[in-house]
Amino acid sequence: MDPLDLVAVADRIGIVSFAISGVAVGIRAKLDLYGLIVLGLVTAIGGGFMRDIVISDIPRVLQTTDYLLFAIGATVVAISAGALGWTAPGPVMKAADSLGTGAFAATGALLSVEAGLDWPAGVILAVLTATGGGVIRDVLVGAIPHVLHRGLNATGSAAGGAVTLALVSTDVTVAALAGGVVGMLVTAAGHTERVRLPTLPG
Repeated sequence: MDPLDLVAVADRIGIVSFAISGVAVGIRAKLDLYGLIVLGLVTAIGGGFMRDIVISDIPRVLQTTDYLLFAIGATVVAISAGALGWTAPGPVMKAADSLGTGAFAATGALLSVEAGLDWPAGVILAVLTATGGGVIRDVLVGAIPHVLHRGLNATGSAAGGAVTLALVSTDVTVAALAGGVVGMLVTAAGHTERVRLPTLPG
């Protein structure tokens, strides 16, 4: 499969997953309807938007209409579920966050290859794509970004991006799938809170 086709597929997976994650956080923060819509959309498209700007590309959400439709659709579905009594259970939030992180890590790495960037830049782009929307989400609800003090989202996205870059010269499809799965599994392990990066006493 063409790398850009893989990016399109993985981007859509990430957009839907993070839209659900954004609305779930908004429900827990007791935001109103407008707040839920904003949080769902910015979480879904924020990381990819920043990624595309960094590589001097027109953000894909502005180029491809269905990117925005996926973000809006997933946001509306999540809000509708909330209106019917869905209380954003932890497992759903964690699963959506892990899946979105893995998918976006792979797209960041693949687009770095398309842009002709070296591997360190590719790993950075994977982390930016996978964590950017979550950072915006957390800032908007007045919280320290999750990625800075809990979980393994940054570690997972870096690992997923590195795996994608390591395998991309052999088979692009395998590289994207392997990187996405690694990013998802590492992030999911962090969500168990049994595996954490060390902190300094203070």
